[in-house]
Amino acid sequence: MKNGIPKILLIDDEPEFLAASQKLLQRFKYDCVATEDADLGLRMLSDIDFDLVISDYLMPSMDGVQLLKAAHQLQPNLPVIILTAFGSIDRAVTCMQAGAFDFIEKPFESDHFKIVIEKALKYTNLVNERNHLLQQLESRYQFENIIGKSDAMLRIFDMVNSVAESDANILITGESGTGKELIARSIHTRSKRKTGPFVPVNCGAFPDNLFESEIFGYEKGAFTGAAQRKIGLLEYANTGSFFLDEVCELPLGIQSKLLRVLQDRELRRLGGHDLIRVDVRIISATNRNPQAFVTDGYLREDLYYRLNVINIHIPPLRERQVDIRLLANHFLTLGLSKTGKEIEDFSPDVLQAFETYNWPGNVRELENVVERAIALTKSQRIEITDLPPNFQQTDSREPAFEELSLQQAKLKAVEKVEKDYLLYLLRKHTGNVTRLAEEAGMTRRNLYRLLDKYKIKPDHWR
Repeated sequence: MKNGIPKILLIDDEPEFLAASQKLLQRFKYDCVATEDADLGLRMLSDIDFDLVISDYLMPSMDGVQLLKAAHQLQPNLPVIILTAFGSIDRAVTCMQAGAFDFIEKPFESDHFKIVIEKALKYTNLVNERNHLLQQLESRYQFENIIGKSDAMLRIFDMVNSVAESDANILITGESGTGKELIARSIHTRSKRKTGPFVPVNCGAFPDNLFESEIFGYEKGAFTGAAQRKIGLLEYANTGSFFLDEVCELPLGIQSKLLRVLQDRELRRLGGHDLIRVDVRIISATNRNPQAFVTDGYLREDLYYRLNVINIHIPPLRERQVDIRLLANHFLTLGLSKTGKEIEDFSPDVLQAFETYNWPGNVRELENVVERAIALTKSQRIEITDLPPNFQQTDSREPAFEELSLQQAKLKAVEKVEKDYLLYLLRKHTGNVTRLAEEAGMTRRNLYRLLDKYKIKPDHWR
């Protein structure tokens, strides 16, 4: 479509009809290329992008169905309208089964002709828009946007390319914040299921009593409050990919039902009797050790082997230091595009701090740190003072014991250990006080007292 004007190829071996139809299409404000030769028309299709083909059915060198099939080999989604002066139901059925957009008998009324053409061009626009959206989706999840040049990440990229086209279930393992869902979406967009839905589910987000109805759906009246039928997330993911995040948190009662779905490719809604066919690929992820969960009885062994047909392990950021500076620069560029600030780079101290830091929150933590620094900095480069308190340089000199009693020195050492321990847990749990209290074996009240004592604010790590 050039300058917004649809381009139409018109093929008919009757010169008078061809000329009259071309004038009619031009009067409709279409760019019409007309020819009496079907073979020439096909050659033009090889060189020119048309939005629509209108062809006679009976022609000397080939009929309309033959032309239709040849046109779709060149441009699979191109709509083709077949015209004929000798219409019959059988002929119309043959054309439509071959993939014709519509079948029109001669002579036709110009208004009807225009309506059919408008419908065909609307279809072309929808196809073009769909292809454009797919290209955008692929661009978003292409490897250039999953940052990494370490050997470990390059091996993951190779594996994603290798397994994407298969239907094998995949289990992605790695610590929180390593980008497991990003890898899962990248697999989906490279697969033959990319036009289907990608449905992510956090297995730890639903209470056990709601999980079954959310995953499998329910029929009207299945339980109190079920006023109408609801399609479950598994059924909604049909023809696409179903992403089970934190799969080790999946309730045991649901695991057996999910296993049945994986085995039979069928599910039954809650309160229903009919078996419903589903065609989904399961991609799972966990930041836990799934083998340990199997051993402890929290994850069914048979389900684990069904999910773990292919394993992709994403190493933590601390094990691929070569990626840290690359990622930091990527997040800096991304952040500047949103804020409009002019920041040139990171200071050497910042880069050194990044490369020596343990990154318990992995890539997600690095992104948050850079985003925070962009918001706080007032200079043209990010300095160490723009980073969270746990990145600040500490005094590495020998402690002064001259004026301290043994008891005071012990207390000072204990306070340092306490503070360092709290900072470690805050980094690990990205400021989540509840999780920090659980791991430390403390009540939230006592934990807040300790945080106040050292003037530590959990918000800095969120």
